[in-house]
Amino acid sequence: MSSFEEHKLKHAKVEVVRAQVERFRKFYADYFHLEETISMVEYFFETIYNLDGKEAWMHLALDTYQKVKGMMKETTRANLETLIELNNLTDHLDSEMAQLLIQRDWDGKKLSREEYDDLYKAYGHKEEREKQLEIVLHNLRTFYELAHKPISAYLIRPARFMAGLLGVSLLFDSVEKAYNAVLPVSPEIFVSFIEQVERRESEYLESAFLNGKQPKEPPA
Repeated sequence: MSSFEEHKLKHAKVEVVRAQVERFRKFYADYFHLEETISMVEYFFETIYNLDGKEAWMHLALDTYQKVKGMMKETTRANLETLIELNNLTDHLDSEMAQLLIQRDWDGKKLSREEYDDLYKAYGHKEEREKQLEIVLHNLRTFYELAHKPISAYLIRPARFMAGLLGVSLLFDSVEKAYNAVLPVSPEIFVSFIEQVERRESEYLESAFLNGKQPKEPPA
């Protein structure tokens, strides 16, 4: 692949991610404006898609982490691995959607919501999309439970120290950010949020892949 093609693919991927995040911001607008949930939705619906230092993060996930994971506590290791799995799957889906976008003679302009939905539907891969949603929901529930266990506050510091010793601080930062993102959220609001995400994302998948319908808008 030439440098021009690489640049074009990168640009297309950025646009795919932007359009996806824009959809999330519309679907879950109330939570993006509610003080106690802003950090949660920004992390799980935006930061995870626009991870700063993504190349370095992926290198650690694929290389360094594999060498040291046996030295980490089971809970820390499990939380890291679900984040790595989500990041890998999301990156794979976004990259392939970007390639499809280029194949469709994309003009480099911002995708409208209709254009994004059409691309999403044309790309397909329903099972992988369902898996992606499953991991997102699992991560939300897992980190919420972790953040609201009293003992967790005392375990974060030594876990962070160990991650530094093992050379995976960048990966652990993701765990800590997820932990902090859900910490302020009350149980009532979290339950309401997770139910809404599961329902709306399932409806989006169903309408994208059944009977040729376009993904539908959330209720006003």
